[in-house]
Amino acid sequence: MLVKRLIIATILGILCGIFCMYGTIAKFPEFAADTLFLAGIVYNRTLIGIVIGIADNIDLHPALRGAVIGVVVSMAMAIFDAAWILLGFGLVYGVLIDVVTSKLEDRI
Repeated sequence: MLVKRLIIATILGILCGIFCMYGTIAKFPEFAADTLFLAGIVYNRTLIGIVIGIADNIDLHPALRGAVIGVVVSMAMAIFDAAWILLGFGLVYGVLIDVVTSKLEDRI
């Protein structure tokens, strides 16, 4: 496991979580008062980043690896909150985090 990869992926996960939380508030203002739900979104995206950061030994293309990790990590939140859109965004953010992390870890 590369510490640099873990740090990059975690930071990207936090940023994606904040962006996703802001988008949720803008699109669905009724969720603005539900602080636990919004914190769960940030937590979920951060967890995707952490798992991607430690998954450097999985021999798959970064887009495929990120998609699988994003969906698997987001499943718990999508099932319990019945918010299936979070599953789709988990896939997108997983791909984004893994591809960007794979590119940045070689350059930094």
